[in-house]
Amino acid sequence: MDRLMETIVAMTPGAGPSAADAIGGSDDPVISAAPAPQMMLLDFFFPGFSIFSAAVQKTLHIDLNLYIPLVLLAGGLTFVWQYFSEYAWKQVEAYLMSVVDIRTDDEIYNMLMTWVASQRFAQGARRFVVNTNLSSRSWFLYKWDDDEDEDGEGAEEDSSGRQKKKALAYTPTFGSHWFWFKGRLLIFRRTQGAPQSYGYSVSEKEEISISCFGRNPWVLKELLHEARTSYMKRDEAKTLIYRGTTRSGSTEPTWQRCMSRASRPFSTVILNDKVKKDLIDDVTDYLDPNTRRWYSNRGIPYRRGYLLYGPPGTGKSSLSLALAGFFKMRIYIVSLSSVTSNEENLASLFAELPRRCVVLLEDIDTAGLTHTRDNGNGTPTTDTDSSTSTTTDMVPGQLTPGNPAGGGGGNKETGGRLSLSGLLNILDGVASQEGRVLIMTTNHVEKLDKALIRPGRVDMTVKFDKADGGMTAAIFRAIFAPLEGDDAPRATAGVGTKYADLAEALEAERVAAAVRAREREATLVRVEGLAEEFAGRVPAHEFSPAELQGYLLKNKRDPEAAVEGAAEWVVETRKDRKEKELRQAEEKRRRRRRGKRARSASRRSRRRRGARAGRTRATSRRPRARTRRRRTRRLRRRAPTARRRASR
Repeated sequence: MDRLMETIVAMTPGAGPSAADAIGGSDDPVISAAPAPQMMLLDFFFPGFSIFSAAVQKTLHIDLNLYIPLVLLAGGLTFVWQYFSEYAWKQVEAYLMSVVDIRTDDEIYNMLMTWVASQRFAQGARRFVVNTNLSSRSWFLYKWDDDEDEDGEGAEEDSSGRQKKKALAYTPTFGSHWFWFKGRLLIFRRTQGAPQSYGYSVSEKEEISISCFGRNPWVLKELLHEARTSYMKRDEAKTLIYRGTTRSGSTEPTWQRCMSRASRPFSTVILNDKVKKDLIDDVTDYLDPNTRRWYSNRGIPYRRGYLLYGPPGTGKSSLSLALAGFFKMRIYIVSLSSVTSNEENLASLFAELPRRCVVLLEDIDTAGLTHTRDNGNGTPTTDTDSSTSTTTDMVPGQLTPGNPAGGGGGNKETGGRLSLSGLLNILDGVASQEGRVLIMTTNHVEKLDKALIRPGRVDMTVKFDKADGGMTAAIFRAIFAPLEGDDAPRATAGVGTKYADLAEALEAERVAAAVRAREREATLVRVEGLAEEFAGRVPAHEFSPAELQGYLLKNKRDPEAAVEGAAEWVVETRKDRKEKELRQAEEKRRRRRRGKRARSASRRSRRRRGARAGRTRATSRRPRARTRRRRTRRLRRRAPTARRRASR
């Protein structure tokens, strides 16, 4: 023990007679020779404490040794308080509090964060997260006001009245934040989760929860319902669009909200009025609750399918968007040509569909679900050239070629191969979802297999064609007819600014409204006449509605110029089409010649390999022939000798 104390004294800086005198203030030679054991221990753990204590005692005449027990006692009490408080808080959370955890991979996360960003405790937080979400298109990254346009409610205005592109949203940073809701004290807790696999950002790893005191979680449910209601109000006049994809950092399929579009009025869809009316009546009858019970009582699967076919640019996708907006349903887009589109992923996506929605399969003819057959050699034969290929109907279970992962046609390792049988089972099999409206679009209905578009899977077919005279005039009126929101908002005159009293201001506003109404009527009459003239200058059934709309948008401020340049535009468009067809024909001939040269080179290569193999076999036969001849000569020379021996 004495050696240990001597070692500690030797290791302790500043431990000497002067330190001992300063500490104890005693004349005892024993104390003067060696410091107190507690001081040596303090110097061992806190080097320089004896010097600091001596300096304080010398200058302030305060002996720190007297306060050491108090400091140790306070530290011990603090440790005990921290331990027991944490233990007590855990017990309170476990037995006396209600907690709701929010998943970051679900849309409720967006709803709650939207609600939190509008609360006072979030706006007044000293530490917060700011976000604009200009490029956020995933449920895994929190989105606030990401779908608002520049002139929407999410835009800010500067002092000059000009609108900015996006508002800033403020939410509390990581930690616990207390707030009041309906007279109850709640805790909003935002924590950063443990690091996940590569590719996760901080926003994707965070965890949020809301807790309240009491065993009854009714206030938490009220908060979630309020957040959901306020979030859905922003989308009342919009059509939500979802797309099938995989979760970030995994291969699990899920529906991802990609955007929301303003609901398109059904009147803006340029289509035959009777066809539109029949389509609306059919969908209305299908979505009626009585129809669902009627289907259920008779054991008929409650599903409805529609096929929209026609040339590109005739309005098939526009009709799907307008139909979903008219019935206030969401659109779920499925890409069958995706590399991840296999039977398992598609089945999982369709199983997650809500009962009332629109499922859109765009350009289904490009996904490999065409007349694909196996010839006698086992190689697939496609109907790319209908004049030279013969096709028969596909049979369930046959694999379609799909789109290769690399985009080339010769790659046989296609990650997104899908069988026709698998797709049919997903659409209307035993485990298929009911209550949805399925819409398939295609540019070439003749390429689709009959099993895919048979009655029961496709209940109504809508044909889209090039614009006739009536459609051309309707497109012209839709572009140039004046609407309510076309003019910029006019500043209203208030009392005391321009007029003496309110009655005079109201009268002036009424007169201005009457003038605007007369101008609108005159514009409508003029646009009606120009529409008929424009329809007369554009040939019927030659141009698609998209082509006509693209031309009219170039002159959207001047309808007279659009009518005057219609004939010239027709000539230029025909010329461009002819040049494009010539280029395509020339490219097709080049590909054909390259294919012929490649086949000829392959045949020549096979012949050369065959000739080399023949020469090699002939060369290898020569030594064997010489050996056989030598053996034959030897046998002939030995034959007389053998006969003589045999006669003896």
